[in-house]
Amino acid sequence: MERIEIYSSKKKTVFLLIGSTAFVALGIWLFLDADKLSRVAINPTFTRAIGMASMAFFGLGIFVGVKRLIKSELSLVIDSKGLNVNPKKHEIIEWKEIQGFKTIRIQSTEIVIIGVNNPGYWLEKEKNVFRKKLMQFNVNNYNSPFNISSAGLSISSNELIETLKKYFDKFKNEA
Repeated sequence: MERIEIYSSKKKTVFLLIGSTAFVALGIWLFLDADKLSRVAINPTFTRAIGMASMAFFGLGIFVGVKRLIKSELSLVIDSKGLNVNPKKHEIIEWKEIQGFKTIRIQSTEIVIIGVNNPGYWLEKEKNVFRKKLMQFNVNNYNSPFNISSAGLSISSNELIETLKKYFDKFKNEA
């Protein structure tokens, strides 16, 4: 079996850009017309603050979207050695360390939970404070620091699950 590299989806990135642009435009409108909206809203200063927050947050979404459109981001690598859920760090979860996969559904998004033998090891290994907190949340709620959502990937949820299980079944005993 060959190495599979899964990138961020360009189609889904376009939707991110459209949505972010709409919210930036809404933020600009709220900021500029806060005094006119004071009959509806309680305080024009609060309305301006909401507008600025919308411009800042969704402006970041535009930045990320344009960056992803220009160059697709590698999001997941699956090969005979294991699974790399963070290709920027070149950190592989070897097949022998994986117990299995299960799926959960939050709203309409299917998420694959990667069961690992020693979740504490991965928490200790993580240096980024924000990412470590997210991993701790995942351990507390799903007993694993790792999960994958196909929402931003160029692969469907069903294809992702089938591919992971196929590679896991083939390589779990060879590792």
